[in-house]
Amino acid sequence: MHLPKFLTKFLAVLLSIITPVACVMTLDLTARFDKAIPEALEKAGGFMAGVCHPEPEYDMITGANIGWIREDMPMPVDADGNVTDRWERWKAEMQAYADHGIKLMTVTPYPDDYRAIGLDIRNEADIPGIQAIARFIIEDLQGIAGGIQVTNEMGVDRFTLPLTMDEAAKFIGVQLEAMYPLRGDVLLGYNLGGLGFLQLPFRMMKYHKYCDYIGVDLYLGSFENIVKDINLHMAILQLVRLVTHKPIIMQEFGYIGFGEPKTQAEKTEILRSYGFESEAAARADIWTFVNRLPKDLAEEINENYADRSDAEVASLVFDGEYANHIYRELAEGTGLRGYEHSPEGQAKFYADLIPKLKNCGFVIGAFLYMWNDSEHCYVCGQSDCPVETGWGIVDGEGNPKPAYYAVRDAFAQEPTIS
Repeated sequence: MHLPKFLTKFLAVLLSIITPVACVMTLDLTARFDKAIPEALEKAGGFMAGVCHPEPEYDMITGANIGWIREDMPMPVDADGNVTDRWERWKAEMQAYADHGIKLMTVTPYPDDYRAIGLDIRNEADIPGIQAIARFIIEDLQGIAGGIQVTNEMGVDRFTLPLTMDEAAKFIGVQLEAMYPLRGDVLLGYNLGGLGFLQLPFRMMKYHKYCDYIGVDLYLGSFENIVKDINLHMAILQLVRLVTHKPIIMQEFGYIGFGEPKTQAEKTEILRSYGFESEAAARADIWTFVNRLPKDLAEEINENYADRSDAEVASLVFDGEYANHIYRELAEGTGLRGYEHSPEGQAKFYADLIPKLKNCGFVIGAFLYMWNDSEHCYVCGQSDCPVETGWGIVDGEGNPKPAYYAVRDAFAQEPTIS
């Protein structure tokens, strides 16, 4: 998301004032008396130092003092209820990490994965089938998984639609309910991302009794040009703790390692490559413009927003995250104060934030996003889009970046709280 410069400056100043106040006002003094926190840490074997989407570079992972990985699981069964070969291959891959002393936090399939095999949370008759798969997952992963996150970032359109937030909460809740009695030492929870921060926790209250933790996904300074203070991470975690009263895992966090704004001339050339001379012309014929975009981007917009008005789609395309993909840039003003979007700035981000997380009494783990730089952006498919290609702590060839060493040293630090 990017905003007009005058509004960005105003919000940045406002946040710089309220962030330290929020950290104090929301300070949770109950954490040291909350038995759920040491119980979760005991199950986890201590603070969960993790990374998302690894490659099987076992020695390099453990060499960075990383003891956990976080991976999406495939749908374990087909439409006839038969266990798939893909599931068995994935389990074998995860077992290999376990054999090297690396623990697994895994993410259950998404709503559209269930619809693909004929199960939809919006149909009451399908709930037993969804819960049966949940029970199969928790039982079949005993001894392999140390933690399970039920689906991912409900509240982010590309993962949630066409479900409403009420339906998304139900989708999560019925699976947690089915898994909880069978979990043993496996930690169960769900995560917050996007609009889910505002909408999901309150809808999940009746299901929190089935949660061992709440996951939080934060990418401050990478997707928007509003937040400037790294300490807002801690203020948001405090607020989530205050609302949920659960141990918190930083389920995803990170900082893009490269990217900068495009000049107006560069943006104009990109628009011309799609047959338009200006943004105004593209807005006036928005669906023609959308359908000329890279295939992955055009398909997502068509799938999720075909029922929106032309003006709404134009705003989604040019006033939000999609603009960064179209222009293959990080918009002007995107970034935390003191942390450039560079290999060195990314390393400094981890060096400064990880000790704060380890020193927070109710945070039981942190999974940085992600292991390696990507060949192409998973949203738009373009290899030169920085939005989803520069997150790694190693590069695309597996060579350590400065962030690798920063993470290694930060995870090695002992917390200073008593």
